[in-house]
Amino acid sequence: MRGGRKVGRKPAFTAAEVVGAAVAEGIDRFTLAAVAERLGVVTTAIYRLFPSREDLVIACLDAAGASIALPQPDMHWRSTLRLWADECWRVCEDYPGLSRLVYAFPIAPTRIAHVFAAYADNLAAQGRTPRQAMFALDFIGDTVFASHLGVDSMRAVDDSGTSGLDRVRGAVGEADGAFRPEESWATRSAMDTKVEFILTGLEHDWPEM
Repeated sequence: MRGGRKVGRKPAFTAAEVVGAAVAEGIDRFTLAAVAERLGVVTTAIYRLFPSREDLVIACLDAAGASIALPQPDMHWRSTLRLWADECWRVCEDYPGLSRLVYAFPIAPTRIAHVFAAYADNLAAQGRTPRQAMFALDFIGDTVFASHLGVDSMRAVDDSGTSGLDRVRGAVGEADGAFRPEESWATRSAMDTKVEFILTGLEHDWPEM
């Protein structure tokens, strides 16, 4: 029998499967116990791959960041910023809880620094300064994430099966006016309008962060 340090049995699951289970639970609220239950293992088995919950949160953020499409070199700045908005929205849809996590987890933006740099470089190639690029990307990113938070609250269904949008309708009643709830409140429609408004403004002025 060979000497040396004994090691534990190799996990019957992969890091990607753990991330997938965390995403399914919601990356802003998962517990390691819930992730382990999804995988059919004991909680302590997760620690073989992820020493802490924060390590798994970071892995989820990295997976989301790795999925973000990057702009092509010949893209016009408007197309680049539309792509940025589209990708920010998509990862919020694909990774439930992301729009909340980016505000609650301070280092979240650092996990996509390379993605941010790729978009900033594209804008720099079209004459924008780094601070101008930062302003546009940050402004649009914040707009998308905040919009998604609002949409999430409209889509959320409570134990009685009532959605957030239905609760707003119940609170407002039949009163007509600007605050009358519409189905679009549970879609990205308002976000798209806001992004186009920002892009139109950038046609005239590029502030710096």
